[in-house]
Amino acid sequence: MATIFVIALAASFWLFATLLAEQLSRSYLEDVLLSGRAHAEEIAKTAEGGESVYQVVEQRRESLDKLSDALARQQVVESVQVYDRLGKLVYQTVTNIDGLTGGFAEQATDLMLPTAREKVVETKNEYQIRTPLSDIGTVVVRIPKEALGTRIDDLRRRLLLRAGVAGGVTIAVLMGAVGFIWHLVQRNAELEQRRRFNDELAALGTLAANLAHEIRNPLNALSINLELLEEELADRPAPPEATRLARREISRLARLVNDFLVYARPTPPSLEAVELGPLFEEVADLMRNECERAGIELRLAKLETTAWADRGQLFQVLVNLAQNACQAVSQSPRKVVTLAASADDSSVVLDVTDTGSGIARSDIHRAREAFFSRRKGGTGLGLAIADRIVASHGGTLTLSNQPDGGLRARIVLPRTRAKDV
Repeated sequence: MATIFVIALAASFWLFATLLAEQLSRSYLEDVLLSGRAHAEEIAKTAEGGESVYQVVEQRRESLDKLSDALARQQVVESVQVYDRLGKLVYQTVTNIDGLTGGFAEQATDLMLPTAREKVVETKNEYQIRTPLSDIGTVVVRIPKEALGTRIDDLRRRLLLRAGVAGGVTIAVLMGAVGFIWHLVQRNAELEQRRRFNDELAALGTLAANLAHEIRNPLNALSINLELLEEELADRPAPPEATRLARREISRLARLVNDFLVYARPTPPSLEAVELGPLFEEVADLMRNECERAGIELRLAKLETTAWADRGQLFQVLVNLAQNACQAVSQSPRKVVTLAASADDSSVVLDVTDTGSGIARSDIHRAREAFFSRRKGGTGLGLAIADRIVASHGGTLTLSNQPDGGLRARIVLPRTRAKDV
């Protein structure tokens, strides 16, 4: 559609320029003929006051040469001729490559002048502008069609070139304006979508807070009562399996409520320079007991550098990714989870890798969606929360399967404060 619009606009400019060139060409032709006639009349007026053409030309020769020179500078007049009353050529000036030449004509070059007087006569090759010289002769200004056509063609080319440049600039400005307006429309639509999304999040956050308040307290009460029940039944040879199952399900529900609350009501990051070495140590300390119980080797490849981030939120992201990695290798013969970091001048890269089975290719693009989980008992919010936190820091979170097996979760954060955060 835009291409058709540009072609139509360019065609309109070209048509307008062509019509304008034709009109100006006609106007230029008329101007040249009128100017030639005016100069011919001025020559005739200059030559008045004599009884014969020869006498007048001899007395006014300097003035005739000046007027002839003025006509020659128009670059279209070929000659100025003066005929006597009998139609014989008496005097002429001719414009050529050597300049303005001429003088009294030789008898052998006498020409017969047609009887038509005081008008423009068009022949095959030229225009003849004829003006009577009192009653003693006629002044003829000759304008060749070839020179006039060359002059008009040159003016037409320059006009079309300038019109083309002006049209191109106009189209470019117009397209720039259309592009800018389109950008504003898209930006406005994006802002409106973001506003609706924020409104929905606010409503969802309010609902989540109310649900968390209504659900968390009964869950806590149930958990406490189950602990008391387990203590009372501790002396029995085989404590009831039902209490353990109930406590596990209550813990899962509590975790789901907490994750949902964090996802529904995100907190803007409070950015600071975070040392990654100590942060990795804290994550390892938190995960160490869980890894030891499951027989998982937790490796740290620390890098003593800093990232511009909210320390608490980045800690939460790393813990979520590390827990996912530990769960992914729980059934793997080789159980290794690695936390590594690297950096360049502009960004810091954090990698959490495991030796599990990875994610199916059909599911990897959905893994960060809220409530999507292939793991039994998973809330489907861990990666969604991590992705949102990383995005709020001006960074990216990508998931990819490793060639030798396992999954790599890569976080890329700016090394300095992000402008859009």
